[in-house]
Amino acid sequence: MKDPERDDLWVLLGRAKTEEPSQFFTARVMAAVRQADERRVIFWRNWLRYGLPGALAGALAVFLTLFAIPHGRHANTRPVIVAQTEPGDVAVIADLDYNLASEESSVWLDSSGQ
Repeated sequence: MKDPERDDLWVLLGRAKTEEPSQFFTARVMAAVRQADERRVIFWRNWLRYGLPGALAGALAVFLTLFAIPHGRHANTRPVIVAQTEPGDVAVIADLDYNLASEESSVWLDSSGQ
């Protein structure tokens, strides 16, 4: 196993040119951190100012829509009665339908003779 102290890569890295940071490196880093913090604060301020009222308005609209739509759960609903007929009326109605049908066909027969 190779000894890490005698590795060729470490020897090569030891010969590399070293860079010194600029004089204002720390000041620039701190300014960038402060700016990132300000962006984060601005995001939450905008969310509270515009996003939250919009989200609440949307939730209220959905809530009101759900309660405005009638549901099909009515306990005491009675069926609507269109017409009540007695058993004898059915026979009379059937006879009327037969008479109307025969009269309509007789009109055609009478007009064909002329």
